[in-house]
Amino acid sequence: MTTPDPSTLPAADWADELRPSFRLAPAHAGLRLGTDLEGRPVDLPAPGPAGSRIAVFGESLFGRLVALRLLAVGAQVTAVTRVPEQWQGLRASAGDRLRLAEAGDGWPRHPPAPPTVAAGPQALVTDRGAAPPAALADGPWRTVVHVTRAVPRRAAFWQRPDALLALDAAHARQVGQLLGAGAAAHVSRLAPGEIVLFRPTGPRTLRLDISPAETALLTPPQEPGP
Repeated sequence: MTTPDPSTLPAADWADELRPSFRLAPAHAGLRLGTDLEGRPVDLPAPGPAGSRIAVFGESLFGRLVALRLLAVGAQVTAVTRVPEQWQGLRASAGDRLRLAEAGDGWPRHPPAPPTVAAGPQALVTDRGAAPPAALADGPWRTVVHVTRAVPRRAAFWQRPDALLALDAAHARQVGQLLGAGAAAHVSRLAPGEIVLFRPTGPRTLRLDISPAETALLTPPQEPGP
């Protein structure tokens, strides 16, 4: 099965004797991220016919949130993490759709494919300091996410990613190193609880939408008391 690039599909007019004419156009889907300051939904790129690189200044928790939402749209997720114990609740729920791997482990283990075909889309989420190779996101139905607190040195992955997020105002300096003074100023103005998503179309300030069920899955289990 071959899935065409939606951007190459023409719009089409549809009409018959019983219904008025209307216009069909390709729909663009995404991973729900949150709501912007005007109340509009904000999405991350969903797995699609082109690979996607998502760079994040923040903590490991955000990597687990993105992994959960990738699992929800049918992706098989590989996590390379410095805190594997914090992934156990999500791993228990996801079963063999989520794999914890060592750094340098081969990825993807299965050829990426459209949803419902073979193992479906493949996603790699890492919160280690070293950035993944940029080429890992080359090709269809691949999503690669790197979550870190500092700009990795000489990391091609971070040069013009498809999406870059800063999860609080403390990351203004790091964003400025990549995107310039204007972007740094935008991040520095974030209020508590706000984050910013930079896409080629411009920045969006938003608040994350996280359900109680997601919070339960993403919260590491408590150690039993003495």
